[in-house]
Amino acid sequence: MRKVKQEKTRLLPFFIPHIGCPYICVFCNQPRISGQQKMVSVDTIRKSIREAISEQGHKGQWEVAYFGGSFTAIPQEVQDTLLEPAKEAFQQGIIQGIRLSTRPDAITVERLAELYESGVRTIELGVQTLEESMLVEAKRGHTVEDVEQACKMIREQGMTLGIQLLPGLPGETWTTLVNTAVKAGQLQAHLCRIYPVIVIEDTELADRVRQGSYVPLTIEQGVAYSAFLKSYLERKGTQIIRVGLQSTEDFDAGRGIVGGPYAPAFGELVVNYEWRQQIQQTVEEHLEVFGIIHTVIVEYPRPFTSKVRGLKNRNIEYFGQEYAHIEWAWKQKAEDNHTGIVHVTIDDVLYSLGL
Repeated sequence: MRKVKQEKTRLLPFFIPHIGCPYICVFCNQPRISGQQKMVSVDTIRKSIREAISEQGHKGQWEVAYFGGSFTAIPQEVQDTLLEPAKEAFQQGIIQGIRLSTRPDAITVERLAELYESGVRTIELGVQTLEESMLVEAKRGHTVEDVEQACKMIREQGMTLGIQLLPGLPGETWTTLVNTAVKAGQLQAHLCRIYPVIVIEDTELADRVRQGSYVPLTIEQGVAYSAFLKSYLERKGTQIIRVGLQSTEDFDAGRGIVGGPYAPAFGELVVNYEWRQQIQQTVEEHLEVFGIIHTVIVEYPRPFTSKVRGLKNRNIEYFGQEYAHIEWAWKQKAEDNHTGIVHVTIDDVLYSLGL
């Protein structure tokens, strides 16, 4: 297993409008997702870098990040202009790298070398799915082979490789999801973001929902899909750096969303689900061996209270209903530690769990 690269870098993000992408995917409404309509100016980038570093100090690792558009599909002269302030900051040692997001079919060996010279150290690819038929239906305009080749080129350039996955696209099933997970594990990505599909207004998916030809994921489905991808890829050595869309004022108020598993604390719900799965698997395996359970005591470190108990005690309620014949106790460990080890004692048999 490859060692997971722990990301402690602070990002200075700039969102690039949809000018670089030659396609309109069925799920895409980038201005609503990023909250930005206009192209950011070079002066704004330069000023923002200077102010952020001045306010926060030079300690730690800093990266300038260009998100939101297919950066390498933008005309090269525009790319170079946008990169200039970050390149200057990199050369001066003010930041430690530049990251950008782009399409898998907008990558070449030659351009990667030029970007590396400019200070680009991380590239995130909008992979979305690794099922060929689903890429076609989503109107992505690239193939699985494009993804595989782009990932290989980025790794060979010595850059950090990130991928973005969208579980729940049209045609998704547990079978397609597992296939995507297996193929994604083979890409040897260092980082991954998981965004279960949210149906945004003014997209083709929104039209399909109203026509009845596409059914969005429920919160429960989105959490289960995301938890599976997260768990599988982490075991393959990929660091999951985000699960679920960034919270926005409009989305939190329900504006602009037609359907799908959006929640401001979606990532926390996924972690709650992972712990629920771990505890439930332990209970079921104990039942297989001993045939009966009288009491279960779950003990957790203080920092893991909400993760294990669940937001608003969701996990406590779940187990109380699912195993009503068992007496449950949920306790914070006497010793306060950050190890993440949870102890589950079932009728005096102790199990140690961890994600």
